[in-house]
Amino acid sequence: MVGGPAALPEDFVRVLRALPPLAVALSGGLDSRFLCHAARLCGCDVLALHARGPHIPPEESAQAAQWARDVGLPLLMLDFDPLALPEVARNSRERCHGCKKELIAALRALLRERRAGESRDRLLCDGSNADDLRAFRPGLRALAEARVRSPLAEAGLGKPAIRALAAATGLDRPEQQARPCLLTRLAYGLSPDAALLARLARAEAALARLPAPEDGWPALGDFRLRLRPAPLLQVTRLPEALRPRVEALLAAHGFAPCDIRRADDISGFFDAPQCAARSGNEPGLDFMAKRV
Repeated sequence: MVGGPAALPEDFVRVLRALPPLAVALSGGLDSRFLCHAARLCGCDVLALHARGPHIPPEESAQAAQWARDVGLPLLMLDFDPLALPEVARNSRERCHGCKKELIAALRALLRERRAGESRDRLLCDGSNADDLRAFRPGLRALAEARVRSPLAEAGLGKPAIRALAAATGLDRPEQQARPCLLTRLAYGLSPDAALLARLARAEAALARLPAPEDGWPALGDFRLRLRPAPLLQVTRLPEALRPRVEALLAAHGFAPCDIRRADDISGFFDAPQCAARSGNEPGLDFMAKRV
């Protein structure tokens, strides 16, 4: 591989090589893929775990499984449905804490089932990075409570460093954009259901397939289709020639009329000050109550 482990920071290599056999929660995103990749470069014993469910687009689960097969990484799949969990059903600001707490328990149960053929426990890790520590991430509290390790965050590696190291060590798609779970597309207080999440997933998949302009970048750059409950499509780019096709796709999937906004940063929309100010401790609730 290009660069190999020599391209990784020495402190990071030292930490990874001191770890016991690992079980890495693999979302299929860049961070968790890089953690698996770097750990294996350092000679670690790595087992990947992927949870599929209504909050994860099927294409992402399929891509995670395909990537593991392509690189020869052992992978266990877990079926996990968080929609009945109280915090998720209410879609409160603590939804990620409630979801992560139950997911960690389910992953550990899966590991216990597998452990019969192994002589050692595996250390459960995830791909949270140092940038996540500076954002509103209730799920991080669940990780800390359950003693799940986050080696990338512990090493102080943020997204730019991870992209650079991924490229230097030969990991495919170091430019991969983050795709948080579908629950993040809904304003707090707007209850999710499987049919709505599936429709969101299909619409975003169709938007992702739009032809890229000649510069090779994705047509819409990074994007999210939000429900406030009125639809809002956030994009980091939008060639004007594509706007009619974008609007037609949104309408075909039942998200019309839809406000389309271009912004350089689209992460954490419902935790931004302008949303939080609408209803104090529950961003989005007061705004939604006026429109439902």
